[in-house]
Amino acid sequence: AKDLGADYVLDGGPNVVEEVSQITGGGAHVVIDFVGELGVENICWKMVRKGGQLFVVGYGGNINVPTAHLVIEEINIGGSLVGNFTELVELMELNADGKVKMHYTEYNLASINTALDDFKNRRFTGRGVIVP
Repeated sequence: AKDLGADYVLDGGPNVVEEVSQITGGGAHVVIDFVGELGVENICWKMVRKGGQLFVVGYGGNINVPTAHLVIEEINIGGSLVGNFTELVELMELNADGKVKMHYTEYNLASINTALDDFKNRRFTGRGVIVP
């Protein structure tokens, strides 16, 4: 992430909520959860400042947020499966300019069982791609 221009990189350890609060001066205006499971979905909302927003892109888990917290802190939670056409064009331009670094692991068709095992055991970063 640092190589791609991130100002801060956090390891997601037990103090990550406090670290985000300290870095942002009270919580992030917007948090995007690309994971949506493994407990991430239940800490992301704690990183959002009053009046902020949480967008969930990853799916598979369940969010457990006290409704009083949402109301008192005026936090909005939304989900997004895809962006709009304008955002797709912008993303393709960034990719064409070499500004998007894709993380993936290629598997040939003969190693599809290895790919499934790696996916199940979370042994690759990004996406697994089956190449015929």
